[in-house]
Amino acid sequence: MPGRDVAPARSLPDPERVDAVAGPGARPRGPASWRLASCATSDPADPSSLHPEEALLVAGARPDRVVEFATGRHCARTALRQLGVDDAAHPVLADPRGAPSWPPGVVGSITHTSGWTGAVAARRGGRGGIASLGLDAEPAAALPPGVLEVVATDRERAALDRLGGVDGSVPWGAVLFAAKEAAYKAWYPLTGVVLHHGQVEVELSTGGRFRAQVSSTGVGSGAARRLVRGRWRLGPTAVVTLGVVSAPWSGPG
Repeated sequence: MPGRDVAPARSLPDPERVDAVAGPGARPRGPASWRLASCATSDPADPSSLHPEEALLVAGARPDRVVEFATGRHCARTALRQLGVDDAAHPVLADPRGAPSWPPGVVGSITHTSGWTGAVAARRGGRGGIASLGLDAEPAAALPPGVLEVVATDRERAALDRLGGVDGSVPWGAVLFAAKEAAYKAWYPLTGVVLHHGQVEVELSTGGRFRAQVSSTGVGSGAARRLVRGRWRLGPTAVVTLGVVSAPWSGPG
């Protein structure tokens, strides 16, 4: 809800092997091939900050949607500046499905939930580097009735029951939902495949990590190439997840 405390920027999750995910204005740290830039804010951006080409993407949209969009693009440009990308020359546009289109050689992801917006970006590739990123944020609350039965497999629901027995203070359903969304967002730029809930199975840990396995028929059989690794963080009112597909990437099969 507007006005609630939200997960602070420092609660952005960091993928395995990255020392830290930077908050707004900070320098990303970690191995050069995993240099990850990020921005998170609870303050709405001025729509006038949009690049003219970006503004066209929300022409005619509701005012709150325009502000939401502008805030996401503000975070994206902040992350791009951290990478040394000339953000003014590279508007962050969108593909036909609405996914952000990043400058050449850059991968990234944008997300927003009520009162919280974030973006991450990294240089693509390099042995042991990053092929794709997926960032998601969801309210830190129990999922609405019936949603878990739609998005979770039987095995995932059994695992959530076990995790709830270990730590009942965590909204595990929301964490699972956000982890799946991060996996979808990391997978789509590499394949153009829009995954369904049952095509991704997530294993969560109490230590803030997750693994998402893409198991859909037709996307290949190489297990290492179908794995999205990630981290999750729980803030006061937001669950934030970050999924990473490692390079080199030669396709899903």
